Amino acid sequence: MMEEAQDPVRRMVEQWTARRPDIDPAPMALFGRLTRAERQAGAAIAAVLRPYGLNRGEFDVLATLYRGGGDLSPGALALALLLSPAAVTNRIDRLERSGHLRRDPDPEDGRGVRIRLTDTGHDLLEKALTDHVAGLAKLAAGLTEAERDQLEALLAKLSSGPGDPSSGLR
Repeated sequence: MMEEAQDPVRRMVEQWTARRPDIDPAPMALFGRLTRAERQAGAAIAAVLRPYGLNRGEFDVLATLYRGGGDLSPGALALALLLSPAAVTNRIDRLERSGHLRRDPDPEDGRGVRIRLTDTGHDLLEKALTDHVAGLAKLAAGLTEAERDQLEALLAKLSSGPGDPSSGLR
């Protein structure tokens, strides 16, 4: 376990408790730890994907198409990635220029397109996926299987809680 002096979240809690004993800093500690964990995970994921010439957003597009079995409309892709259509369009443009995916006419809607992995994109995703999953397993290696399951369940509960993310933090 991290020593108190080396634990910036614990130090923050101590400082808030000393400065404002009327405020419970536990929520700040929780989200401080989540933020730190996300930053560490993000850096580790980026390091794994870098040799493949991918960033996390590009990997997510390729992985979503791959696991979805082939092709998606840009709107369905945006919905699956929880992103705006504009953000997805930028990623699609970059991946299309690099030859990893293509836009094909939508046979059901002549005005629309379907986004498909190319063979190159499929092969790249399969190679990167193996290292990506191994990297995630390494990040979680300090937890038992029961702890991973519990943490995943708690994070799912937290992310589906009553808070409205569009209202912002006040």
